[in-house]
Amino acid sequence: MAGAMSKPADAPPADDFVRRTLRTWGVAAAAYAAILGVAVAVGVPWKTPAANLALLLYAALYGAAAPGLWRATRAGWRLGVAAALLGFVALIVVLTGLLSSFAYLWGTFGDFGLGAAVGALLFASVALQVLGLFPALMLRALLRREVRARFAGGRPWHRAVLGLLLIPPLTAAYVHARVDVDALAPVSAEGREQAIAYLRAALLAQPRPALDALKGVPVGEGPLYVSAWDRGALYARVTGEGADLAEAVERAAEALTTHPKLAGRTVGGGTLALDRVVARTPVFFADVVPVVALSVNPGLDGLRRSDGETERVLLPADLVKQQRFGHAPLVPGIRELRLGLDAARVLERLGLPHGDLERLRTETWVEFEGEALPTFRGNTPGPPEGEASWRAAAIAGGDFVLRQIMPDGRFHYQYFPLADRHPDPRRSQYSLPRHAGTVYSLALLYGLTGLDRFKTGAEKAIAWLDTRIPNCGGPEQACVAKGNHAELGSTALTLVGMLEYQRRTGDRRYAGRVRKLVNFVLAMQRPDGDFHHAFDVKAQQVKPEVRSMFYSEEAALALVMAHEALGDDAILDAARRALDYLTGPKYDFFLGRFIYGADHWTCIAADEAWPRLKHPQYLDFCRGYAQFIDRLQYAPGNWTNEDFRGHYGFTGLMVPQAPGAAGFTEAVISTYDLSVKHGAPDAALRRQAAIALDALARDQVRADNAWMMPNPEAAHGGIRRSLVEQEVRIDFTQHALSALIRAAAWADAG
Repeated sequence: MAGAMSKPADAPPADDFVRRTLRTWGVAAAAYAAILGVAVAVGVPWKTPAANLALLLYAALYGAAAPGLWRATRAGWRLGVAAALLGFVALIVVLTGLLSSFAYLWGTFGDFGLGAAVGALLFASVALQVLGLFPALMLRALLRREVRARFAGGRPWHRAVLGLLLIPPLTAAYVHARVDVDALAPVSAEGREQAIAYLRAALLAQPRPALDALKGVPVGEGPLYVSAWDRGALYARVTGEGADLAEAVERAAEALTTHPKLAGRTVGGGTLALDRVVARTPVFFADVVPVVALSVNPGLDGLRRSDGETERVLLPADLVKQQRFGHAPLVPGIRELRLGLDAARVLERLGLPHGDLERLRTETWVEFEGEALPTFRGNTPGPPEGEASWRAAAIAGGDFVLRQIMPDGRFHYQYFPLADRHPDPRRSQYSLPRHAGTVYSLALLYGLTGLDRFKTGAEKAIAWLDTRIPNCGGPEQACVAKGNHAELGSTALTLVGMLEYQRRTGDRRYAGRVRKLVNFVLAMQRPDGDFHHAFDVKAQQVKPEVRSMFYSEEAALALVMAHEALGDDAILDAARRALDYLTGPKYDFFLGRFIYGADHWTCIAADEAWPRLKHPQYLDFCRGYAQFIDRLQYAPGNWTNEDFRGHYGFTGLMVPQAPGAAGFTEAVISTYDLSVKHGAPDAALRRQAAIALDALARDQVRADNAWMMPNPEAAHGGIRRSLVEQEVRIDFTQHALSALIRAAAWADAG
């Protein structure tokens, strides 16, 4: 037939169905090769050139198969099957890795890792669609009975191919079975008390009590570890083994009394900590640092390495004490959100590079004032829930802040309680907005407690700020500056702090300064109600290109409070325009209809504005914000990790951070108070705030949970980033104490 393509000699005549199938997939293979090749060459970063080249060769294989498929040749069919089979096998490998990761993370972290495990499943679904769908469909078409009959006889290749699909789920099931933690039942409270009393009596050379509650209790998956701590230093560790836990405690006591650092001494001080190994699992690929980094549940797991002759152990407390968690940022460039173990340093410390590596899940209890307190991630049970504990926690937090005031009125910005150390203030950056925010919290705390020491602290901190306020934009305008750069947030929060101090104390010594600062904030407002965020002091002009989080919201609060103090209607109008913008046009973009941003200062401002500004839009907005973050809150009963209860988070691989609970809860408290003022109190908001406040009080540094700290008195009251990342920053504690003391006032309001 004219124009018809001549049939190749190596294939029998193809019927119309086979010809259409082969031509269709010939065109598809050519298109797939072109799209994949361009995407890899242009769109995929060449960080690993070998991987890019392999993908380009894979695309070229499809390109080479396309002409033969169009011409219906046996060589073209075989090349097409080989390309599709290669893609399908690659898919199986990727799915096996992702599903195994799912099983590994779920087994390692339980509910803690469930979010990441589900993420692995989502990636697997993407891999299935992006990487595997085309080769799977092509393979299915090329291995149809009619097509195979023309080229390969009737051999059932498709059965072998489908059998490959069993590899990912079977591998995942095996991995999960190996790493899933099936922990022993915990020791009874009586048993814990008896163990501590027996060991302490041994150290004091006193009669030892009976261990009846520990008889018949299994020792666990390894020896019982007994550690002696004093002022944050581990000065002795021994082990005890036996037929049951009673015998293990007896042998540990003998080891303690003969320890080189304790022999011949009676020891009444320090803290005893006991670790019972309740489960152990292997760590796969023990020399692959990223795998080990995600193989330890922070604060709950330790690591043990053994080569048959020597054994080395790092218990959960050791890893926390060494601050080995939060090694890598979850999102590159955002250091606030970190996860994972510093596996390289840990493996170096363990040594024994050819030994087997195991993960140890331990049950830990510590001695405190004659009691045996169970710990979870190093934290003890904590105070009772409710307003009385919130008030006590707020005052303790305020006292911690007072201890951070330096002679010149600045605050120590960071404190590391596990090392009892502040960074050198001469070598570290200083945050003016956070200094000013801390002034606000101290003034608030003074107003709601009447304790004069908080007033004195606020005065000293304000006096230092007052030395950093030049004229900005004219003789009647002033701003808070660092060199020639002034940020709106520093000025706005300085206003908030000065105004809160003035409101709570009646001291108007800064009234003239307040007026100039207000004038600057007004001058920074844009026609749409939003604000410019930076000012060049030398050039005396705004820097419109600079944008920062929180600044517009803090300025709105400053204007609301300034109107209350000054009574100027122009200030109230500016505050109204700011709140109207922040609760409306700020989110006039497509994604803005589905998300919220850094809005907790907005809701504090909306609450402060009542009754001068009563727009229902403000309450609706803040309710929406509270409901949005409520989805991030770890609700009681939904997680096996009870220490998460009340905190906020969005991943299963990070221990929740207290600053999130503190800042969010300030907004929720304001929203609840605003709902009461509107005559529609929202009990759900109060519950949302309450469980977060209980979490803050529970995680705060106290005498009973400071056993790894060299100076518990100095650390007392501080709010740590998390239970495993124990940096204390002034703003962590400031936001927490503000939320705690405001909610504690609910008890007075009824």
